[in-house]
Amino acid sequence: MSSLTQEHIDFIDKHYRSMYSKLFFYAYGVMRDRGLSEEAVQEAFGTACNKIDKFYSSQNPEGWLVNTLKNEIRNIEKNRRVLSRYFVESIDVERLQTETLPTDNNIELQFGNAAKEPDFALIKRVVLDKYTMLEAATELGITVEACKKRVQRIKKKIKDELLEDN
Repeated sequence: MSSLTQEHIDFIDKHYRSMYSKLFFYAYGVMRDRGLSEEAVQEAFGTACNKIDKFYSSQNPEGWLVNTLKNEIRNIEKNRRVLSRYFVESIDVERLQTETLPTDNNIELQFGNAAKEPDFALIKRVVLDKYTMLEAATELGITVEACKKRVQRIKKKIKDELLEDN
């Protein structure tokens, strides 16, 4: 990653001002969630900053941003599907036919030791309450990157717990 020069910063700023709304409405059209759409656009611009050489030298920087946004949307949706699957797979479908949806208590019972982790509440916020990483990070008073790392760690613990039970 190259360091950003003032020329790079001006280039990103120009594209941010001209493209943010277009990118946001594209993301919203796909995801139908304001918070997730904002997060996807911010991540796309974060990628532009991290890959400034590629973005800056692109023959079509607007197209580069759109493609980057599409990748961010795919990543966000994939991560949400994976996280949701951990919860869905752990619930006994036959039991659900005779019981109401699980409460916080029996969801936590399904996850054993992983449910005792401090970040289990975080993953419930992200998966069940559909919080964006930004919303969850703001609630916890941490950075988005720190929030992502915590989700990644608890996700691994949940996965390990599920594999241990099988």
